[in-house]
Amino acid sequence: MKVWTGIALLIVIGPSLGSLRAQTLEELKMMFDANQAFALREAVKHGHAPAFYRGAVEDSENRTAAAQKDLEKAIRANPRSEEAFEAHEMIANMNFREGRYHDALLEAKAAHAVKPDSEDLNNELPLFEALAASPDMQLVERRDSHLELTRDSGGSHGLQMTIDGKGVTYGFDSGAALSVMGVSDAKMLGLKVQHVKSNLTEASGKAIPGFDLAIATDLVIAGLHLRNVPFFVLQDTGEPWVHVPVGSRGLIGLPVLLAMQTVRWQHGAWFEFGECVQAKSHAAQNLLFHGATAIVQVSVEGKALTFSLDTGAADTDLNEGFAKALPDLVEAGTKETRAITGLGGSNEYDSVLLGPIALDVGGKIVTLPSPHVFPAHTLGKFDGNLGNDILKQTKAVTLDFRTMTLELE
Repeated sequence: MKVWTGIALLIVIGPSLGSLRAQTLEELKMMFDANQAFALREAVKHGHAPAFYRGAVEDSENRTAAAQKDLEKAIRANPRSEEAFEAHEMIANMNFREGRYHDALLEAKAAHAVKPDSEDLNNELPLFEALAASPDMQLVERRDSHLELTRDSGGSHGLQMTIDGKGVTYGFDSGAALSVMGVSDAKMLGLKVQHVKSNLTEASGKAIPGFDLAIATDLVIAGLHLRNVPFFVLQDTGEPWVHVPVGSRGLIGLPVLLAMQTVRWQHGAWFEFGECVQAKSHAAQNLLFHGATAIVQVSVEGKALTFSLDTGAADTDLNEGFAKALPDLVEAGTKETRAITGLGGSNEYDSVLLGPIALDVGGKIVTLPSPHVFPAHTLGKFDGNLGNDILKQTKAVTLDFRTMTLELE
């Protein structure tokens, strides 16, 4: 059973106009619609693309300065267009994932001025406004660090850190758009919380109607010191924290991991980050961003697929896109139902139990012994969600946001 997934903002990139020949523009549009970020990257790299598409690819590659320049160029070309709306949203997401919440709010408001009836954006604006009410997240210091992953009394491994001077042990979740903690930890830490009238979506498919937000003045993890770090504050009377002691009911999310630049860990043993961390091989760039979500390129039976990367998920889930890409494999499986459990509760979905399948992740072959496919579970935008059942099979994992590479050793 999947007991946790990261929480991400839902930003949809739609069609655009440009100066390419119609067939190429249609191909690019199809790549956007299908969230085929890796295919889009190759198409833009090997052809002449409008500024909007270049900016979208640069955003996915974490080249934020170049992306902002090209996306602003696209906005100026047609400031009231759907393309301008989407460009504003992408710039907002770039700022969001790096903790520049005031700039994110400005771009979100600019997008809202173009398209005031956007349901997704109207849901997200209260969060942007709440974040911008406090100072932006600030990097005070980052030193190369190596630390042990410690086990709490509930059996979970995590990183020892201090929040506003008090010690906690939290896990790390690349699938979380912001860091997360339970209500009990927020009270223990003495954090002030504010309610935000936005809905969060999570693994079960249920929306969490409103949540609390807290800002940690100081967060220190070994040689990393950050100020003004936001946390979603959620009820902790159920999964995944009901059996976890207070002081361990939390996860650091993507903005904190990005501040580390490069991280490497061995499950249950150690964790290190900083400029000293380098991949052992020169793997291809197999990691991109889609809004506030890290995505990774995976190959199954020669088919190139896109998975979200979720170090906070216990299991790897296979979604509708996987079923469509490999219909014969799914047809040979066993039909059943399976619960997906997240912070919003639990839902039963039709699923297909497969036999062992091999996945190629950056040249490393890993095996899912009995994976489940959810052919009608459309919450996941991507072909699958890569979790810890894959990552635990490796000697070590390197997540490099400078080269945008995920390496499994």
